[in-house]
Amino acid sequence: MKQLTFKFLAASLVLTGCLSAVAQTCLSKDEITEPARKAIEAAAQRVFDQTASGDVNSLKTNSIPSLQTNFSGIAGAVSDNKDAIQGAKPQLRSIYLLDTGANPGPDGVFYCGVFGANGMSNSTAEFDLPGLPVGKYAIAIQDFIGNKGPYALTTIFQDMSGWKIAGYYIRPGSTSGHDGLWYLQQARDYKSKGQAHNAWFYYLTSWDLLSPVTFMNTNMLSKITQESNGIQPKDVPVGGNPVTFSAAGKSYKITDMSIFRTDKNFDLAVKYSVPSTSDFNATQADARALANAMVAQYPELKDGFNNIWVHAVDANGGDVVGLVKLK
Repeated sequence: MKQLTFKFLAASLVLTGCLSAVAQTCLSKDEITEPARKAIEAAAQRVFDQTASGDVNSLKTNSIPSLQTNFSGIAGAVSDNKDAIQGAKPQLRSIYLLDTGANPGPDGVFYCGVFGANGMSNSTAEFDLPGLPVGKYAIAIQDFIGNKGPYALTTIFQDMSGWKIAGYYIRPGSTSGHDGLWYLQQARDYKSKGQAHNAWFYYLTSWDLLSPVTFMNTNMLSKITQESNGIQPKDVPVGGNPVTFSAAGKSYKITDMSIFRTDKNFDLAVKYSVPSTSDFNATQADARALANAMVAQYPELKDGFNNIWVHAVDANGGDVVGLVKLK
């Protein structure tokens, strides 16, 4: 299960940031010199080939020293996505060349392309990489369609007498048989119907599927964020702050609501706090009661989701799940 979140970006921040981050530069593909561009493209292709063949040792060897000491995350990503990448051919979406300068900004924000009075254009991008050590970096984004649909492989390289892997991310571009653009259209439809819960979570899913990495912002992603502004339901927790949901004379302290995605189902997961989960049967019945109460109060959920999984969680980590099927 993954918690999906938006990164909000104000146009004023973009404009002022362009003026203050002069020391930090970012070049897009068309601005990079041909020798540097070809070297980055070759490095990206090599990473893809090593990933497709499951050659974790070569990926580790071609990584920066600090990453080699903690390579389990990348090794796991290669293993987890073996079936998705098998037999696929990559298509290079974009590359960027980043230079921190001698005194990088503390926020690690890089603006790539030209930002105008209206903010981002179709050719611009923003990367938020706080704490990035001084140096030159490249970001390569490759798309591929394999046995499990579309995916994006994003690699961060650091120039260390050659391009060495400094970051590695594989993310799916679809879920439950649909891509991010489909979820965006569904979100817009739900918004027009006044179905705020469905619209909110479909916007989140659209943003997540269309974003190759969570620390990148583009014109498309910015528009999705702007469209979703103001529709987040008040009973959906945000920023770690719980909310109260009341039904049938009882109040529930909801701590989290997120999407639970599988190959076939698009589900809603809810977590709420309970004093104890020691009585399994009673706790599970209570969790199911909360799920049914939410569906009764928001019948739109039947249109947007296949199931609701409600987790009753106590202070000791006990977790009892109540499942209600909506289809």
